[in-house]
Amino acid sequence: MSYKGIAIVVLFVVLAASTALAAGPFTGSWQAEIGLSPQQTKTFSSFSSTLNVGLHVGFATLSSTSDFVFSGWLWQQFGLDACLGFVNFSGGLLFEPQSGSFLYAHGKLEFNFYPISIRLYSAMTGAESPYGLTYGHVFDLYGELLGGDVSMESATFFSADLSGITFTQTASDTGSTLLKKTYTTDPTLDGTAFCFSGEEFTLKAHLFSCIDLTSVTTFAKTGFTSQEFELSFLHLFGLPLNLTLEYTFTLQSASHTFTPSLETDFGCLKFYTTILGSGGQITGLQINGVEFQASFAGATFTSISNLNTVDYVITTPDYGSLVELKSDAIDEGHLYYPQEYWEIASLVVRAPGAGGSFTFSTTTCFGTSTGLLFDWGQSEMGLTLGIGSTFTVSSSVIVNTTGFSEWKISMGVTW
Repeated sequence: MSYKGIAIVVLFVVLAASTALAAGPFTGSWQAEIGLSPQQTKTFSSFSSTLNVGLHVGFATLSSTSDFVFSGWLWQQFGLDACLGFVNFSGGLLFEPQSGSFLYAHGKLEFNFYPISIRLYSAMTGAESPYGLTYGHVFDLYGELLGGDVSMESATFFSADLSGITFTQTASDTGSTLLKKTYTTDPTLDGTAFCFSGEEFTLKAHLFSCIDLTSVTTFAKTGFTSQEFELSFLHLFGLPLNLTLEYTFTLQSASHTFTPSLETDFGCLKFYTTILGSGGQITGLQINGVEFQASFAGATFTSISNLNTVDYVITTPDYGSLVELKSDAIDEGHLYYPQEYWEIASLVVRAPGAGGSFTFSTTTCFGTSTGLLFDWGQSEMGLTLGIGSTFTVSSSVIVNTTGFSEWKISMGVTW
């Protein structure tokens, strides 16, 4: 039977079992959003929808997740989670529905003997996936000491590692967060060859309530690869000031780097900074961004300033609203506002309502070269209404320098 046939059979089994047991252990959720662009020839500019269906039977949960965008059925995932005493299992399958292609399968088997855990990760990519047919495994041993203040983890790689693997599809709605699927186990190290691929040993310790130490030792097939140390001093000198020192060296190349970074959080004020220097000498402090946040009587005001729009960007709320390097945002797959936006100011008001609650939000972006008052670039205003704990509906509008740009309508149902 082909992978397409297997997917169809599993889908019908899930739906049939769910219908039969709808009054029992049947759960799910549905989220949908429609985007309208009044100024465009094509009125419907975006669409996204996610349907989750879960069936709980005894100690196991069978799940199905279907993602849709404007161009059609985007992803289909099936999952299985089971817990039986000290044994846990979680796994899943990923398909590309429009071609019926099998893309990825993964599983994690865990034995918990606190404070020690033994984990086995396995994964494979399909022959029709962008990575071709590959598979691999990771044997992971994790333990804790001193009530969790010290932890040790040893991961042995067999044609796979835990660096993550991403599947991406293209669609007309390029801003949708559904276009990427990322998983932990990457089985593409050595194709279909089952062999030793490396080892990673991690030691973490929280000392004296103010010091965090992380040590990562990495080995490859050929031997030692690198040693990394990260030492963080929390609330240095009793101030809300954190200092992080990173030291990395490799034996083969006989090179080393020293990268200090500074993090500050003065209550409602946060700075994004970089320490400048070379050869182990600190020559200055560069402030890349400033974030201010204050809450009062159910309202929260947030101001994020990007002071270096050449190299840095502000990520969208779905990715933390952080000031980070544009290269890092691209590598991590983070969506971000246009790079010329140096200031994002938002106000969120939450209040209870009849039988539920409502949330009003407004976000205004300021650019660097618009020529308008205060260099205004874009404003987004939205309202979300929650009815009980099962239904939500929201509406938002976006206005930018071209006028009324987009109107979004979304709803969510859980059961």
